[in-house]
Amino acid sequence: MPLSLAGLEAHPGRYLGPMLVSLTLEAIQAGIIINQSLTFWERAERERNIVRLLVSLVTIVAFFQTSLRFYAAWRVFVIDFGDWIASVLFIWADKMQSTTTVLMATPVQGFLIWRCWTLFNRNYMVLVTLATLLLAQLVASIVVTVQTFQVHFGVVPQAEVEAGPLPKVPISPTFVLSLTCSAVLDMLVTGILLTFLARSKQSVTSSRFRRILKRLTVLIWEAALPPCICAILTVLTYLTLVDKNYWDLTFQAILGKLYVISLFVTLNGRADLQDGPVPGFSTNRISDFVPWSLSTPIRVDVRTFPTPLPPR
Repeated sequence: MPLSLAGLEAHPGRYLGPMLVSLTLEAIQAGIIINQSLTFWERAERERNIVRLLVSLVTIVAFFQTSLRFYAAWRVFVIDFGDWIASVLFIWADKMQSTTTVLMATPVQGFLIWRCWTLFNRNYMVLVTLATLLLAQLVASIVVTVQTFQVHFGVVPQAEVEAGPLPKVPISPTFVLSLTCSAVLDMLVTGILLTFLARSKQSVTSSRFRRILKRLTVLIWEAALPPCICAILTVLTYLTLVDKNYWDLTFQAILGKLYVISLFVTLNGRADLQDGPVPGFSTNRISDFVPWSLSTPIRVDVRTFPTPLPPR
């Protein structure tokens, strides 16, 4: 981003503020992930190996990203304290943002795609459509990272500032593509799961079973909505604020961990559904509603009462 030293000193909140806010939000997210992770691993023996491997992978990447953010903040506020130019220079830890985000998002979205595929009786049109969006997002994010490492971020000399207006920052179509694919993919996957649940409710007559489906619907909304909204806000703030400040970087910073939290919300919420009712009635189809199937089905208690004999 082309900016002048005078502008930086006059408006430090536009450039240093986003880093502090991002660091605070990521620290809160890390705390949520730790809490959710402990809950998950208490009941991890019932999960499939692929799910445990997936959780381990995204958790490691999430904490690696957090460590990069703390390192970047330490450099700005401790090592280079008072150096305005150094405070806006993006180092390698900052330039890896797109890659760490996609490393957290892609595994979660990939597993969701597989579940949607099985719900639609292994319809290859669904698989190809969703997988294409996922692949485009992955490739675009890697390209953005490579391009970022080739760009020098600095302060425009005062002579150029006095000579005329600062040049505008060109919008990166590749970066917009990566975020747009992520948002569209989230909306499609969420829509598929909610549509499947809505159709299933039409053939359910038990009120207890309907309550279970309602809880599953709320669970899907809680898991899918935050990362989808954040991806949309990231695109909008990038398109509108890239020439004005660094606040668009805040949404980029928290996006990846929202996918990790989404994963834990789904897994732990699904486990609570299994542990809640008293065993009595079992169905494998309910496990299909939730994107992360257990090795054992969710059980729902359905009691029947004998019909009294008519008086004689």
